[in-house]
Order: sequence, then C-alpha cells, then structure tokens
Amino acid sequence: MIALKYINKNAATIAALRDYHNMRFIINNTTEDIKDVYEKMHAPRVPKLSGMPSARNPQAGADKIASQIDRLDILRERYNQAMEYMSWFGPAWSSLTDSEQHILSEFYMADNQKSGATYRLMSELQYSESHIERLRAYALSHLRSKLFG
Repeated sequence: MIALKYINKNAATIAALRDYHNMRFIINNTTEDIKDVYEKMHAPRVPKLSGMPSARNPQAGADKIASQIDRLDILRERYNQAMEYMSWFGPAWSSLTDSEQHILSEFYMADNQKSGATYRLMSELQYSESHIERLRAYALSHLRSKLFG
C-alpha cells in the first residue's frame, strides 16, 4: 500500500506533496519512454563493413534486447507506482479548498520550496506572517487527515 512509504504523518504529508510533480511527470512521460524503448528494440545496430576483423560480441543484439526488456519492466513498475500514488493523493488534494491548495503549493510544491513562500503569500494575500503560518499549519493538518484518516 502506498501509505506505508509515509510512516511519520507530518513528514509523510510533506513528502507526498513534494512527490506530486514527479509522479505527474512519470504519468505524462512514461508512454513516450516506452515507445522509445520499443523503437530501440526494433532497430538493432547494423555492423560496419570495413573489411577488417573485429572483436565483437556475438550476443550483443540479445544483450541489448534483454536490457531494453528490463528497462520496460522498470518503466511499467514506475508508472504503476505513480498511478497508485495519484489514486491515493488525488482525492485528498481535490478535497482541499483552493486557498489551502495554493498555500501548500507555495510552501511544498514550488520549485524553490518554502524559500520566501511566507513573504510571497503575505504580499499576495495581505495577511501577517503569523496568520500565513496558521493557514499553512491548518492546510497541512487538513491534508494529513484526508490522506491518513
């Protein structure tokens, strides 16, 4: 179960927020990655005919296909984990209000993660630093209860 990855509930909620963009990226790009692997499997290299003897591996083609099959397995497993994560995280995330999502995104999902998030939100929402911190704590608590009960 996906929740076993996140044992400490406070840290787990933050880790789940930080994993969101990676999981979304995996879901969006895995089909292209799988397509690329299949193309590499169907197009083995052609030996260069130079007239000179070469020390080549007679099983190189089979080794290449085996490594591509291993890569496919990894991509599929990664995709399945991302889908499981999204089915677990998505409903909890969508149950939050827009302002809660915005605050958590600024603190935990933005590229600069928390660096300056308080001041950006203070400027944007016209709240004090302590009020922003209370909103952040409440939104995190709300998401935690949705994720872990």
